[in-house]
Amino acid sequence: MNAPGQNPQRVGRLQVALIDVGGTLWPNSWPIRKEDAVGRRVRIRAAMPGIEAATVEALADDLIESSRPGDEARTISTENKVSINSPAELLISASLSRCGLPADADTIRRIRRAMSIPVSDRMKPLPGAVELLAEIRRLGMRNVIASNTYWRDADSYWEDFRLLGMAEHIDGVITSVDAGRLKPHPAVFEMAMRWAGVGAEKCVVIGNREENDIEPALELGMRAILVHPDDPAPAMSRAEAVVPDLWECAKAVRNMLGS
Repeated sequence: MNAPGQNPQRVGRLQVALIDVGGTLWPNSWPIRKEDAVGRRVRIRAAMPGIEAATVEALADDLIESSRPGDEARTISTENKVSINSPAELLISASLSRCGLPADADTIRRIRRAMSIPVSDRMKPLPGAVELLAEIRRLGMRNVIASNTYWRDADSYWEDFRLLGMAEHIDGVITSVDAGRLKPHPAVFEMAMRWAGVGAEKCVVIGNREENDIEPALELGMRAILVHPDDPAPAMSRAEAVVPDLWECAKAVRNMLGS
C-alpha cells in the first residue's frame, strides 16, 4: 500500500475502479412513492414467517413510520445526516423491540432487505453509466461498487443492477452496510481492496463527493476522479481529474492508463 502522497503511477498499472453509486452512477436523490409502503408490507410479511399476522402488521406500521423522516430526506439527497446518525440496524432493532420481537442479527438482516425496495422503474442510470462500466472492463480493469447505503447491502444492490442491465459490467459490490462503517471512514475501500486482492496503488476511486470519495481515497494512496453528473461543478478538488459527466470520466480513466 502506498504511503499518502506517494505517486501511484510509479508503482504499477491500475487494475480496479472503486465506484460510488448515488450521484455517480444513478441520481443523488431517491424517488419515494406511496406504493412503496405496500411493497414493503408484502416483503416484511415474507421475511417474518411463523409470526402472528397482527404482530407482523404492527411491525410493518412501526418500521414504515419510523423510517419516514429518513426516506423523506433521501428524496432530496442520498447523502444526509439522518442516514449517518441513525443506522438502519438501530431503527430496525428499536421497532422489533417495541413489537416484542427478538432483534437478532438474522432477523435484522431480513427486515433490512425487506425495506430495500428494488429500483424497478423508479431509478434510471445516469447518462453514460453503463458505457463507463463497459469501457473500464474493456480496458482490462475490474469494477467494484463502493457505496454508502442505508437499507441496501450487496445482495440488494445486485438485484438493482440486474434490473438496470448493469450487472454484467460489475465484478463486486461493497457497501457501508457490509463494511459496518460509512464513508469517509476507510472501511468500505479497505474491504473492497481485500475483495479484489490488490493494493491501494492499483485502485482508482470514482465518486461525486470530495469528503466521502476523494479524500479517503487519497489518504489510502489511491488515485481519484471526481465526477459531477448530478451535482454542481465543485469550486475545487484534490482529485487527479474532475469531470462533468461519465463519458468524460471514461476518458480520464483511459488517460490514467495511457490508452
